[in-house]
Amino acid sequence: MSPKIAFYVINLNKSQNRFAEFSNKFSPFSCKVERIPGVDGSCLGIDQFTDDERCRKEMGRSIQPGEVGCYLSHKKALEHFIASTFDYVVVLEDDAVPASDFVSTVEEVCSTLHHLRDDIFAINIGATDFKYSTDFCDVMGRKLKCAHRFPMLATGIIWTRRGALEFLSQEEPIYMPFDNFLRFLFSGTNRAFSIAPPLISTSGASSDIEAMNLSTRRSAQNRSRLYFILKQRRILREKIRALFACFSWRTSRNKFAINKAKP
Repeated sequence: MSPKIAFYVINLNKSQNRFAEFSNKFSPFSCKVERIPGVDGSCLGIDQFTDDERCRKEMGRSIQPGEVGCYLSHKKALEHFIASTFDYVVVLEDDAVPASDFVSTVEEVCSTLHHLRDDIFAINIGATDFKYSTDFCDVMGRKLKCAHRFPMLATGIIWTRRGALEFLSQEEPIYMPFDNFLRFLFSGTNRAFSIAPPLISTSGASSDIEAMNLSTRRSAQNRSRLYFILKQRRILREKIRALFACFSWRTSRNKFAINKAKP
């Protein structure tokens, strides 16, 4: 039986033009894309959702309202998914631009993983950085890769129910932007993937998320004097986790490649 796949797009209520542009780009496809109203971080008292002291220790700066809204919007989408009966969900941001074979390839990726792996968390379908990744299999002319270091940006991600539950189980206050947190959560697990070339790109439209931030300048975001050191520490930690995961994958690739193939 083919897996059931949902398609969601996160869009702020005030961003009607962006939704119209998104709908126009996806109109040639047969899939129904459900709109998930985004959370406007500028309307929140973000202190109730965040641990800014921890963010400054981890990121070297304060968390921003737009970043909190982005995080909560994706969380809202995943909660909606878990309440459904779908096996997979594709969560898109409203600046996503699909490749011509978007739907057919998404369906094939989900079908492939559904029959080979039951432990996958997520697949980043908009990634352009494939460092610290290993080829897993070919899917319709593309390479499905195990992302030992999960790619940044969350413009388009395929989520499994296991992955959504793993994310939603993290009950700590927000202390990283959403894409940074996904990299932290999934890097080194060998349970997250990417696809090359990517299935989506971005429109290049100015971000409504960034517009909600107090400033795009890091120095105006309560930037720590140790910002550069903290950033390098974070990058080094991610690389070390990725390298250990890469070694583990390659030395036991037969176990990782097929864990559901046998009846």
